[in-house]
Amino acid sequence: MVPRQLVSVVLPVYNEAATLAPLMQRLDQVTRALSGRYVFEFILVDDGSRDRTFEAAEEFAAVDGRVKVVALRRNYGQTAALQVGFDHAEGDIVISMDADLQHFPEDIPAFLERIEEGYDVVCGWRSDRREGVARRWPSRAANWLVRRLTGLTVHDVGTTFRAYQGDIVRQLRLLGEHHRFIPVLAKNLGAKITEVEIQNIERPSGASNYGLSRTLNVLLDIAFLVFYVKYLDRPIRIFGRLALACVGLAGIILAVLAYLTVVYHIPAVRERSGWFLLALVLLVSGVQFLLFGLVSEVVVRMYFYPGQAKPYLVRKISSRSVPTERSESRSVTTGASR
Repeated sequence: MVPRQLVSVVLPVYNEAATLAPLMQRLDQVTRALSGRYVFEFILVDDGSRDRTFEAAEEFAAVDGRVKVVALRRNYGQTAALQVGFDHAEGDIVISMDADLQHFPEDIPAFLERIEEGYDVVCGWRSDRREGVARRWPSRAANWLVRRLTGLTVHDVGTTFRAYQGDIVRQLRLLGEHHRFIPVLAKNLGAKITEVEIQNIERPSGASNYGLSRTLNVLLDIAFLVFYVKYLDRPIRIFGRLALACVGLAGIILAVLAYLTVVYHIPAVRERSGWFLLALVLLVSGVQFLLFGLVSEVVVRMYFYPGQAKPYLVRKISSRSVPTERSESRSVTTGASR
């Protein structure tokens, strides 16, 4: 008999007492239909809920051995809750999804089919989103920007309804609000990524924790993400280009001012003082960018190769000491291998 794979379903929950019971009932129905091929565990991460979410989760854990509850001391956010769930997931396959019933447990078989086809990450695609325009259009713009800057081909980067190979999950380290960019981080790890269409409805109860105020945060996260993916191991490339651009623009301005002074005898520094000051600022900025890039290169090498540097260099070692037992055995072994 082929051993059944363990599938870990990670569910961050925050004030979801009203939706937890129907969610767990639907998960039970879907997973029992797949019990011939998979074994399931459900990891509920209570992210500091203020209602009866934790008590309700413990009640499910008391009657269902597949349920594991992890309660955080306070509300850390969805990224931290997902990382906690991933840290406690033991499955060969890991599925992450929201607990507010906007994600349909009935879509889980489609994710598992694509994983069985050999993909490392399967992303949910809300092709027919039912939320309001205030959430759809910023999300669509962010997805387009992420695709253009990172080369990712999936349509919907933001949804947390995804399936992963277990080895990919165990290499992820999430911080801030980077849960929405997991596909980009996984692509940087060499993961093979695809997507499946999922159902999407308005949140049936409670209030959404997202709004337009997070749009600016998403743009800042995208800027960091591009740097992390493309320039983390070579920061001098981006800072050096900025330095060259600043110095080059400053050189053009100074050349024009010098031309006006020499050819037309115009006191360009006095009459065009604004342009002259701009050139000086650009020159100083270029030097700062260059120095920051050099410092970043040193920091990166310390990050990737810690403890490698030594404050000395050895030119030669000369010794007439009697070989030790260890060195003799090593030389005998080396001679025997030859």
